[in-house]
Amino acid sequence: MDFKEDQLAIEAYVRMRSGWRDMDEISEDEYSEYAMEYMDENPFPAMPVVNGLEVVIYDRCSGEFLVLRSFPGIPFCWQPGYFWHGVRMTIFGFRQNHRENPSKIRLLAEYFGLIEVANED
Repeated sequence: MDFKEDQLAIEAYVRMRSGWRDMDEISEDEYSEYAMEYMDENPFPAMPVVNGLEVVIYDRCSGEFLVLRSFPGIPFCWQPGYFWHGVRMTIFGFRQNHRENPSKIRLLAEYFGLIEVANED
């Protein structure tokens, strides 16, 4: 599925969940609720594309492509004019990913009781 098909599928799902009303009759909150529901049920394997000093990311919510700046070989990204905000969000993303996808070494250490369990949900 390409990006355009993904946006059409999201729109069709939102219209179906809202009783096939027109898009201008659907509130923004209702649209985002059903769109997030669709995105949770149908993940899209979109990886950032690195092109030299630019990183291109597909935003499923808006259907647009976001172009960010980066350093070569360093995974920090930012929009022009928002350097510190971009660095902060990148670090937040790393920390969130580390919590959701712990390494095998961490899982073994937790199993043997060498460290405390990170998430006890």
